[in-house]
Amino acid sequence: MTAPTYGDVSLSIFYPAYYDERNLPKVVESTLAVLDRLGVTDYDITIIEDGSPDGTARVADELAARHPAVRVIHHEVNQGYGATLAEGFRQAGRDHVFYTDGDNQFDLEELGKFLALLPHTDIVSGFRVKKQYSTYRRFTSWCYNLLLRMVFGIQDRDVDCAFKLYPTELFRRIEIESRDAMIDAEIAIQARLLGYRTTQVGVTHLPRTHGISTGARPSVIFRTLLEIYRFHRKYRHQLRAARERDRARGIP
Repeated sequence: MTAPTYGDVSLSIFYPAYYDERNLPKVVESTLAVLDRLGVTDYDITIIEDGSPDGTARVADELAARHPAVRVIHHEVNQGYGATLAEGFRQAGRDHVFYTDGDNQFDLEELGKFLALLPHTDIVSGFRVKKQYSTYRRFTSWCYNLLLRMVFGIQDRDVDCAFKLYPTELFRRIEIESRDAMIDAEIAIQARLLGYRTTQVGVTHLPRTHGISTGARPSVIFRTLLEIYRFHRKYRHQLRAARERDRARGIP
């Protein structure tokens, strides 16, 4: 049976990169190979190098010099993960935007499953089937997703999974305020309020073999709790109306 091809897909791809000098080449080369196999020809790739103190900037520039479809945005100083994501969404110019992290913890082959769902949904959101984290990180992640379901009605099993595909026009309709760990949840809230359909797909999470992870620090958790409070005050009335709308449509 002939494998499906996606020559009609217009795709912007970006990777936030921090302490990823040894990871980025694998991520970029894997992405290019997958796009070629899937028949995607209308695409661009952006590495957003977030002021990393290692050799990430140099490696990113070398990859851009080697591959015409790849460009690099450099941050002179570290702006943080949320700000980097917001910039990637704002810069996207194709019909759809896909992002994953530059840390090589996802199998890019699974992008094909996401593209196959485009005729049937608006957003494809990955969830990590088995998170390659410490017990502490898995626990804090579980608590966070539970809290988001309770406070905002977000149904994503793994809202912070860095493997998502969006329609680019969503980011022309919303304004992202968060510049911290709450950014994925804020996007999910606003997409729900606008009536976008989301399909969740399980993805493989790979161990991080190089670089460092900066998530789940107490300072990040504290700032996230403050943002949950702030966004609850901002969106609570709109979310109540959205829940009533969904119940009328028979949507759980």
